[in-house]
Amino acid sequence: MSPLPPSRAKGRGTGTPAAERQVTATVAIAVLGVFAVYLPINGVAGALNEIAASTGADTAQLQWVSDAYVLPMAAAVLSAGVFGDLYGRRRIFSLGLALTCAGGLVAALAALPGNGATMPILWAGQAVSGLGAGLLLPTTLALIAHAVPDENDRGRYIGLWAAGVAAGLALGPLLSGGILEAGAWGWIFVPASVLSFVALVYGHLRLPESMSPEGRRLDWPGQITAALAMLGLIFGAIEGGSRGWTSAHALTSLAVGVLALAAFLVAERRATAPLMDLRLFASPGFATAAFASVIALFATVGFTFLISLYLGDVHHYSALEIGIRLFLFAGVSAVANAPVGRLMSRVPPLTLLTAGLALATAAVFLCTQVGPGTDLPGLAWRLALFGLSVSLMLTSVAVVSVNAAPWNLAGMASATSTALRQFGGALSPAVVGSVYAIGLTGDGDPTSAFHTALVSIGVLLAVGFLGCLAVLVTGPRRTP
Repeated sequence: MSPLPPSRAKGRGTGTPAAERQVTATVAIAVLGVFAVYLPINGVAGALNEIAASTGADTAQLQWVSDAYVLPMAAAVLSAGVFGDLYGRRRIFSLGLALTCAGGLVAALAALPGNGATMPILWAGQAVSGLGAGLLLPTTLALIAHAVPDENDRGRYIGLWAAGVAAGLALGPLLSGGILEAGAWGWIFVPASVLSFVALVYGHLRLPESMSPEGRRLDWPGQITAALAMLGLIFGAIEGGSRGWTSAHALTSLAVGVLALAAFLVAERRATAPLMDLRLFASPGFATAAFASVIALFATVGFTFLISLYLGDVHHYSALEIGIRLFLFAGVSAVANAPVGRLMSRVPPLTLLTAGLALATAAVFLCTQVGPGTDLPGLAWRLALFGLSVSLMLTSVAVVSVNAAPWNLAGMASATSTALRQFGGALSPAVVGSVYAIGLTGDGDPTSAFHTALVSIGVLLAVGFLGCLAVLVTGPRRTP
């Protein structure tokens, strides 16, 4: 790992009151930013039934309410890292917040009575917000890495960052359910817009500008092929889940995604200033974190998606009742992230990541015992166990990714890790939903379909656990 340049390390992590105040402000703004952009993800999912009742939208149109947010977010993440390094992380962070705020307001306006183009306006607002989220997410980790260059200190701050992610996922359905009990569905987009605006103003006043332009240039071949690969693979998975995996739309999109991915890898190997330096994957720690990043968010989003469907289809709970139960797992995750972050000063992050994957595997398989007769306490302890595993996974995977890269490549490392994490999260509803839908074909039992989909998530988590365990066991005998 490249040593931290003395001129940049000076005044950071020294324990002086001014330095501590700056670190506190940076982390607070980063946490508020990720909380604002993760708040709508699960929150919107819980409101789809209300949107359908109000607009008459069919299943495909409703699916694009969520996908319109996820696709631009995943496509923009990698480019955001290089934009932040070249033009300033605060500037790109602020642009992301501005787009998130504006997109939320557009989506809210789509619900106005008498609007003849409700769904297109809603999709457009979600797309603008998703683009802002994609610009913001890797920049927040890079801001924290810049403010806290000490690896031993960084873990507890990234734990707070992960708590913001978990809190957004946890409170989204709860907040949306409460809003839907009192008013129209358009209001569910307003809280994220307001929080984004607050973070934008606070960040402009308190964040210092930081950049790492040395050796970084706009890698247009890499940026174009990366975006095409993300869009093609995710769109193909979405179409496969809704139209069938052998449909022309799905096969064409997946083929475009695979070809674009191959072109991206070739372009990055030849680039003098690559968007993603493939040599990062020569580090066992970074490669392991990259692999685990995909699995961690795939499992988290897929589990949330399945639980929401099952509680609505079988238990017939309202959006608010589902939100309360989702809070049981995501709330535990949000509370546990800060202690987990502090624990990383004493326990290697890779060890905690391995433990988190093992615990998540166990929790998911325990949830296969949930059925129509399961009461709230029986569901609660299983959800809480999964929530604890999510805190271990999301915090440690971010720390391993950033710590495994040279300090001047913190933006690239965080962007790569975030892109892979979002890729897993974007694929999850389509893949898991497809498994669940196949189980419902004919006279399929929803509970059996739910259990089968859970097993698919559990098997993937087990593979991730075994991979991390292998690196953990063999890692000390390898030369970095």
